[in-house]
Amino acid sequence: MSKWKVLIADDEFIIRDGIRSSVNWESLNMEVVGEAEDGEEAVEMAIAHNIDILLIDLNMPIMNGIAAMKRLKEELPSCKMVVISGYDEFRYAQEAIRLQVEDYILKPVNPEKLHQLLLEVHESLEKEITQQTYLRQAKSQLKKNYNQLMIRFFIDWIEEQLVQDEITEQLAFLDLPVEKPAQYMIIKWPEYHQNQTYMQENDRQVYLFAIENIVKELLEGKQAVVFRDRIHLLNVCLWDTIPQELIKKIEASIKEYLDITVLQHVVQVEGEITDLHIAYENCKEEVDSKLRISPIVKEAQAYVHEHYLDPSITLEKVAAALHISTVYLSRMMKQELGISYVGLLTQMRINKAADLLKTTDMTIRDISEFVGYDSQHYFSTTFKKITGVSPKQFKHAE
Repeated sequence: MSKWKVLIADDEFIIRDGIRSSVNWESLNMEVVGEAEDGEEAVEMAIAHNIDILLIDLNMPIMNGIAAMKRLKEELPSCKMVVISGYDEFRYAQEAIRLQVEDYILKPVNPEKLHQLLLEVHESLEKEITQQTYLRQAKSQLKKNYNQLMIRFFIDWIEEQLVQDEITEQLAFLDLPVEKPAQYMIIKWPEYHQNQTYMQENDRQVYLFAIENIVKELLEGKQAVVFRDRIHLLNVCLWDTIPQELIKKIEASIKEYLDITVLQHVVQVEGEITDLHIAYENCKEEVDSKLRISPIVKEAQAYVHEHYLDPSITLEKVAAALHISTVYLSRMMKQELGISYVGLLTQMRINKAADLLKTTDMTIRDISEFVGYDSQHYFSTTFKKITGVSPKQFKHAE
């Protein structure tokens, strides 16, 4: 570690020499980098050497010690200053104290007292270095965890876990506007929440991440925070009001780049800053209303999910089990789920097959039979049509 740099400023050579020779600087990890005869020279040398400790007389020519220390407080605010002066300048003590000097030693200097004082200065400097190290580490850690801290805060906010002071403090800490947001938006990927994708969970998370990135990119320049809540809905908290055209562009861009359909809703944030949960709940309710599923279709979904591995399951069997006509059930499923009975059954089977291909050593033939296909060829054709790759390619893909 480099040594602490010391400057001795006194107009008397004998005093400067006495101080230099009376202290074991090496034992204090200090070195005297210079001596100054007047206040102006002291300031110049202190700045040039970027000193850590200044030992200074108050009564010096050209610029007195008080004036020199005032200058150095501005130029080198972390420099420790020790006043060494005679009895007749003791009236300056109050001014020196205001300048936050480390101590005030009267001439003639007692070597033991000076050594003890410098030892205390050394400990103070070392403590500050340690504190600065901890602070840098803390800032670095906070920077790394900024997103997690922000998400945690917003989830607590929308779950009504925070009082007003906590909200404003956290907003300030996260460098966000300390005021109520203007709008709130929720984006939902229905296929994810209805488990209608063939993908593994890792791949599904990649799609959610991609949706999030598209939204962030389109909102660039807007004062907004984009985050996912506990149930994987994409939340957008906006301090800038966004036009309807941009909302439509978000939907269109996700469809264009990811080939998936999302639902969204935006509301104005009303009430107090603590009422964000109301906007969140209203948004969530409106998004869900766009995907309202009747009890009969929910029953059909549940029945298909329970029996989709059965090769003999048909729309007729499902309709019979629910005591409704096949025509009515087919129409309701298409209308409410946006997918036909065959499409739903196929998605469930291919989703299960994809999972088995990645997590087991089962053969493709065994998997095709397990998920309800009599023909391995038909299974492979269907699998490639939906996923874009053959079962073999899917299994060995990274």
